[in-house]
Amino acid sequence: MADRHQFQTVTPESVGVPSAAVERFLKRLTETKRFPMHSVLLLRDGKIFSETYWKPFNAERKHRMYSVSKSFTSAAIGMLIGDGKIALNDPIVKYFPDMATEPVNRYMADTTIRDLLMMSTCNYRNAYSFETTDWARDFIAFPSDHWGGHVFSYDTAATTTLDVLIKRVSGMELCDFLRDRLFRPAGMSEDIWCVQTPCGHDWGGSGIQATPRDLAKFAVVCANGGSYNGQQLIPEDYIRAATSWQIDNTVRNSTMCEQQGYGYQFWQAPHNGWAMLGMGSQNALVFPEQRLIVITTADTQGYSTAIEDIYDAIFDELFPYLEKYDSLPENEAGYKELLAYSETKDMPLLVGEAHSDIESAVTGKTYKLSENVMGIESVKFDFEGEQVKLTWVNENGVQELNYGLCCYVEDTFPETHYEARKIGTPENRGLECHSTAAWVEPASIRLTCYATDVCMGNLHMQFTFDGDTVTLLCTKNAENFFHKYIGFASGTCA
Repeated sequence: MADRHQFQTVTPESVGVPSAAVERFLKRLTETKRFPMHSVLLLRDGKIFSETYWKPFNAERKHRMYSVSKSFTSAAIGMLIGDGKIALNDPIVKYFPDMATEPVNRYMADTTIRDLLMMSTCNYRNAYSFETTDWARDFIAFPSDHWGGHVFSYDTAATTTLDVLIKRVSGMELCDFLRDRLFRPAGMSEDIWCVQTPCGHDWGGSGIQATPRDLAKFAVVCANGGSYNGQQLIPEDYIRAATSWQIDNTVRNSTMCEQQGYGYQFWQAPHNGWAMLGMGSQNALVFPEQRLIVITTADTQGYSTAIEDIYDAIFDELFPYLEKYDSLPENEAGYKELLAYSETKDMPLLVGEAHSDIESAVTGKTYKLSENVMGIESVKFDFEGEQVKLTWVNENGVQELNYGLCCYVEDTFPETHYEARKIGTPENRGLECHSTAAWVEPASIRLTCYATDVCMGNLHMQFTFDGDTVTLLCTKNAENFFHKYIGFASGTCA
């Protein structure tokens, strides 16, 4: 891939960080915290000094960026402002007269493009749902109840409306607009694409599909004031403002690291940094004073402190050196050890045993479940070698999924009605997934399935056996799928 040859790869020591410190940083995320990381890239002065991937992810594979996508939308808005096509203080309804109800709500009438960029709209909550079909209309027609521009309230519908604005003004969807103006000139993947909204627009609020190196390149461009190789891709005054403090956001966010302020679809970060943050730890963390960029992709949905833990690991393991050194003596042995550790590996496995003495007693048996909120009628386990096949019956028929015992197995989730490339439109195929299982107690097995497709999510089941009975606990962390897999059930061997 062309992009790979445009980043200079150097040793950590050459940019002032010991290889051992980088290894400690990586281990802290995946061994101490046991986060299911997909990639980590570390850059200083635009040079990659560490790059790690976890199977099935690699440098060439596109990855859902979730709300990091919002920063791409912001860049496109900045370009249109630079072109003189729109202005920050334009009322948003100017571009949506067909969607504004009459008479126009006075709060919405005064809400500007800048207000949407700052997540400081006149709406009191997210203005769209996955059950509606026109998210920009949802935003414009929302029963607003306060003046925009004064208080922060995170609303992905605001970004979605900006995406439709881009289409209305430029005639192009977000990714098509950015292709010639950002992706190609910055050496990013030309085939970056975006999940679509129900009405067919690029969902720049959550849907960008790009490689981690693409995200790193975008972060470098933004950190360089919107320029790359001497070419001004994003207006400098706009991107400097976008990545700077524009509004206080302490009341609407519970974590310290998300209370640093907000710009134009960019977060402020501790230590005078700024960030692009996406659900599940899709992150681009930029620290100008340390000349550091940290890129992460992962599926940490369900880990409430993940972003704080990632920040803490950066500040504890990397900052002490970045604040002192521009370079260190090379350490060939330490660097080789880091490279060996950074070779593509599996995501962390469940803590437990691969086998239990009761496997032979339960394998092949069908357990009929009593009525439950999940609608699961029965379950069956078939253990063979280092895998177990779980079969269950629900309203959609017979479902089967294979799990590795203390290892991962690639499979497709058996239900085919979930959405991926377009919200509201089922894929009509099983989502790619990687699944693992472990006996957490002699009579209790945990099964975890990670969706590793266009969308990311995780599904967890724990089955505890007692004589002829089984009891199930099921939880999920996924935005708009695995809907019914939350709850308890008990049953008896048929």
